Amino acid sequence: MRPGNHAAGDGSFGRSAGGAAGRGIALLALAVLLGIILLNATDEDPPGTRVTTGSQASVDDGDDEEGDDGEAAVASTTSVPPTTLPAHPPKEVKVIVVNASGVKGAAGKASDLLKPPGYNVLAPTNASRGETIVYFAPGYDADAAAVAAALGFPPASLKPLPTPPPIPDSKGAHIVVMVGADQGSRFGAAPAATTTSTTAGATTTTKKP
Repeated sequence: MRPGNHAAGDGSFGRSAGGAAGRGIALLALAVLLGIILLNATDEDPPGTRVTTGSQASVDDGDDEEGDDGEAAVASTTSVPPTTLPAHPPKEVKVIVVNASGVKGAAGKASDLLKPPGYNVLAPTNASRGETIVYFAPGYDADAAAVAAALGFPPASLKPLPTPPPIPDSKGAHIVVMVGADQGSRFGAAPAATTTSTTAGATTTTKKP
């Protein structure tokens, strides 16, 4: 019998087997690496992918500028209702000027300034000394502001007309202008004159507005 063939005693067979195993491991590692790369590539959103969050939508174009957080800006507008009604035509606004300054003729001169704009100026009257106030009936605040501006009074002088009115008879005026001591000198230069008359034993004292 012919003796069987055996592996060479120089170890060449072992080296061949070891080399084949090494190549197999390298190919396996390469396959795993390629799999990881492909998996990461599929997780990224390509440019142009629409991302929707709640009720807002944004488009990722792949070219975000620095500081862009990717969220769509929402613009909102609010309208504030007007707090005053439009001014009435001056001829429809009744104005009475009250001299509360103690300065002769202050109410009369103030009344004269309101006639050119066309206000329905009632006869002026007098009252006890007090501060300058422009009272207005409901819905006539814009008109009161215009009257105060015409007389050179500050906006802080505007106040709603109280009940009862500041004078006994306001004659149905929509605006009651009280010319106080702080403004009286602008419309007169002397204390209000007092006129005394005697009729049948009765004495009457009047003061010019």
